[in-house]
Amino acid sequence: MADDMLGQDASGAEGVTAGAPPKADPLFPEDTGTCPLAVRLAITALVKKRYIFAETDRVAWDGLMSAPELVRSRLADMLLGLRIDDVVGIAYSYQVQLEGGTVPNKVKSISYFNNLQSLLMTQLVTKYFSATAAGETMVWVEGDELREAMERMFEDMPDVALADSHMEQAIGAMVRNGYLREVVDGRYQVMPIVGVVYGIDEIKGVLSRYGIADGDDAQADVRQ
Repeated sequence: MADDMLGQDASGAEGVTAGAPPKADPLFPEDTGTCPLAVRLAITALVKKRYIFAETDRVAWDGLMSAPELVRSRLADMLLGLRIDDVVGIAYSYQVQLEGGTVPNKVKSISYFNNLQSLLMTQLVTKYFSATAAGETMVWVEGDELREAMERMFEDMPDVALADSHMEQAIGAMVRNGYLREVVDGRYQVMPIVGVVYGIDEIKGVLSRYGIADGDDAQADVRQ
């Protein structure tokens, strides 16, 4: 009788280890992964771009919601934490800190962006916190306001058209990454994710990095 029970769990399911994730069909040669494709897409998004939206990242969001603790466990293996707000529809990963040790930075931080994008992100985050602190539930910004914030990077660049091109590319990057949403031509909504993912400490770090807090010149190579 004991031999008959080998390979079965308490429910009688053969070949299943209690607590183990279901074995996914191989997706490529030598695939030893155990997660379904949607779960893998959720993990990949949370590592690569740091966050997912329920509204715009439907496949990854559904994968996360289908196995949140499995995703959390896989991220923990990479020394990453996970926060989920299923009311707002946002999930994001964050870098954990180990006592007495250093952890390789795996998630996208403000330092991931080039110089101009980093400066623009500080503008978005400070704008978002200022507006929400004043009681605004939706935060708007004009394109001209964003360009004005970036112009200090181009004070010594004689090619105005090239400077304008760099600024438009930086704004476009914020739209593609989901930090801005263009509602009408030249007017944007600052998305709440900027206030969740990027905190005051990161903003202070960027300002210090460019010497802005100290009133330094802060001219940087925006083409990096």
